[in-house]
Amino acid sequence: MSGARRPRPARPGADRPDGEGRHDITRVERRDVDRERGEPLAHRERGATRPRATTRQARPLAEWDTRPRILITNDDGIESRGLLSLKQALEPLGDVTVVAPDTNQSTVGHQKTLMRPLRVRERKLADGSRGYSVDGSPTDAVSLAFLGYFGVTFDLVASGINYGANLGDDITYSGTVSAAMEAVINGCPAFAVSQEYYQHPDFSLAAAAAHTAAVNILEHGLGPGELININVPAIRAEECEGFEVTRMGQRIYLDQLIERLDPRGIPYYWIGGPPPSGLAEPGTDFHAVVNRRIAVTPIQLDLTARRLIGRLRSWEWRLPDEG
Repeated sequence: MSGARRPRPARPGADRPDGEGRHDITRVERRDVDRERGEPLAHRERGATRPRATTRQARPLAEWDTRPRILITNDDGIESRGLLSLKQALEPLGDVTVVAPDTNQSTVGHQKTLMRPLRVRERKLADGSRGYSVDGSPTDAVSLAFLGYFGVTFDLVASGINYGANLGDDITYSGTVSAAMEAVINGCPAFAVSQEYYQHPDFSLAAAAAHTAAVNILEHGLGPGELININVPAIRAEECEGFEVTRMGQRIYLDQLIERLDPRGIPYYWIGGPPPSGLAEPGTDFHAVVNRRIAVTPIQLDLTARRLIGRLRSWEWRLPDEG
């Protein structure tokens, strides 16, 4: 028998210019493998994905022709009591859909999963209602919704209620805030709500604050690239000094590198340390929360340091001479 390899039969579309049609064939074969392995199938296999639609114009809720569609998510996971409190607070305002990570995804930032498939599962929440879990990040959860998983668009995304405040520089780490950012990237108004951490949290104050925020956003709207970050002190409602619109404060992180040895004597490391503090300057989110007020901080996706633009233009920007 000759050692030469037998030519493989040509695949459909292989003789087309530029391999036209190959991608579709690969996609069909991949779907067959998914069925053989018993992996969950995407909703779009049960019907065509609807195109994205723009959100409806903000106006008084009494003037909406149908109930607003509200997407609820978080970074603490589908089983979080804060998520359930947020969902229950916003149910009177519109039709809510809950989709969240299946495990705790705190401090993952704006991580998005592109190198492996995502699995979505229907879940029963603690109040008996239906939700959906995603084995990915908060950003993944929101992306699935806006890429057509539910077949509808949304008028508002609410992310939280987070265990622990997201003040100042925390927003660069926060999966809670990043989920709201992902909604804004997709053209939908959004807000994140977090509460100071303590051992047995009562989310009633944060839930009430979220309800107020949702009404304001649905009725007044937000501009392109804008979202709201809300932080609630860990106090009872009767102790609260009201709302304060603030700017971002500055966190002081006290992280430590903790080295330990595994049973084989090989070192491994934790990033630990005490909780962060912050500079309680008047007008900042940190100052408001310390003083028993609910901090409402407008943030935006445009991170351009505008004051630096002029300085950079005065510098010498020239590639080094070759040779």
